Amino acid sequence: MTKKYLLLILTIIPLLTFSQSAKEIAKNCLPSTVSLVMEDKTKQPISLGSGFVLENGKVVTNLHVIEGAKYGYVLENGSSKKHSIKGYFQIDKTNDLAILSVPTLTAQPLAISTLEKPEIGEKVYAIGNPKGLSGTISEGIVSGIRSMENKSLIQITAPISPGSSGGPVINNKGEVIGVAVGTLTSGQNLNFAIPVNLLKDLANKDTSTISTLNISEGTTSPKTSKDEINVKDGVIIRKVECHNFFGAQVSFSIKNNLPHTISDVRILFLLYDNTGTVIDYVEQVYLKTMRWEKDGIKPFLAKSFGYQSGSTGTEFQAEYKSGYRIKPRILDFKIQDE
Repeated sequence: MTKKYLLLILTIIPLLTFSQSAKEIAKNCLPSTVSLVMEDKTKQPISLGSGFVLENGKVVTNLHVIEGAKYGYVLENGSSKKHSIKGYFQIDKTNDLAILSVPTLTAQPLAISTLEKPEIGEKVYAIGNPKGLSGTISEGIVSGIRSMENKSLIQITAPISPGSSGGPVINNKGEVIGVAVGTLTSGQNLNFAIPVNLLKDLANKDTSTISTLNISEGTTSPKTSKDEINVKDGVIIRKVECHNFFGAQVSFSIKNNLPHTISDVRILFLLYDNTGTVIDYVEQVYLKTMRWEKDGIKPFLAKSFGYQSGSTGTEFQAEYKSGYRIKPRILDFKIQDE
């Protein structure tokens, strides 16, 4: 009987030793999860995202986060110090991955899981920095392994906040099992991550050469499956016009070319002067799933909006000067399963 109890104790000890609580995961992994701010040629922000430290001077994120950017910088959780992105070591256009060069970043790297894929039902944590300086962590489980276009995605129930694309998905041992990439909504949050084995394949390639940031938009492999969400595919802004009714106002329509209803469209408005320099910007979310907007934008349809600016110092009043213009960019949206 004593031997049986001893065997049971020896079986349980490894589980107690290696499993970490959500508090421990946050404490150990948030310092290694970073926020990315990508900039255009005038060093004005054009997109936001998350990433994590692979090793000193190397940060992992989604490729679509850095598309269209000329410059960019990284912020550690809780810090305002900017670490310049000098370029990238490797990119994977098919699987939407990038390994960036950030020489001044010396944070502790995250451990990478040695397993090819996690088990269904396994507890996981999605970590990101959606608002630049505030780290977030959400808990869930692995709810499936999806095969799409001969590729695999990990389906998880842990919510991924806007701006957290590119952040790590962690198991209860504190190891990265995937890279957060997209969201599908239908009553409950279903989120997806790129399996870490694809990152390991990329990291094993030559990383001695640094390429400059100059990746054109639309570089990421097109996604045709409803479960593979890329914020730059399928949804566009049309008919942007400026008016001066009761202050600066922009009217536009959002065209949904996807075969699925969308909502919660997050748009970044950039104000350019007549030299092409961004002098102001503001971020706004449209079509939140509430009240009269609850149905979102149906497949292949467009909805028109008038945007009354007022949350910035200039209120976009300079728009009406000769040569000034406003350019909107879609940062994120949700897809509703029907």
